[in-house]
Amino acid sequence: MICGSSIQPHEPGGLTMKRLLVPIAILALAAIPATTSAQGGIGIKGGLSYGTANNNGVDPGATQRSGFAIGIGASSSGMIGFGIDGLYAQRGFTSPIVGASRRLDYIDVPVYLRVSLPNPLVAPFAYIGPQGSYELNCNNGGSGNCPDTGRPKLTYAGVIGAGVRLGALGGLSVEGRYVYGLSDLNMSTVQSSSSYKTRSLLLLLGFGM
Repeated sequence: MICGSSIQPHEPGGLTMKRLLVPIAILALAAIPATTSAQGGIGIKGGLSYGTANNNGVDPGATQRSGFAIGIGASSSGMIGFGIDGLYAQRGFTSPIVGASRRLDYIDVPVYLRVSLPNPLVAPFAYIGPQGSYELNCNNGGSGNCPDTGRPKLTYAGVIGAGVRLGALGGLSVEGRYVYGLSDLNMSTVQSSSSYKTRSLLLLLGFGM
């Protein structure tokens, strides 16, 4: 049960950030077909996902859920371009203080500005942009579905990452990505009902991009 006193007011800064993500995503999506058809590529990627949650210091003992991520991606191969992914990703957290556990599965769609140093052998790259995620499933620590606390099915985040593409190995790429959740999941544990925002680290291998 969510008590009236535990509900936090919406932060104006967070609302402004979400509004800015929409036009950025639209512009990036519009540019993707041109960049990929001219000189980019489409490939597959997958790897490990380490997720936890930030609760504004109320529950600092939250630990991570380890899982995996897999999907496809498209990106331009110029020095400055755009990229987009579609990934199935596992996230969640366990709180030793209140005994709460949440195992969340999402479809992530990050759209990002990508900067790289083109090289036929070793090409480093970095990127940053917004991400939208749709919840596929939420499990309450193996004991059934998560209770309905009004959490949103569609959530938003910012992503930042870097990696290297190895042309000498047939276009294999290695990258690390940090996902900073912006949406409140309203997980409703004993100590707090709001301000649960995901934090994730992804270590990915790609091929064909």
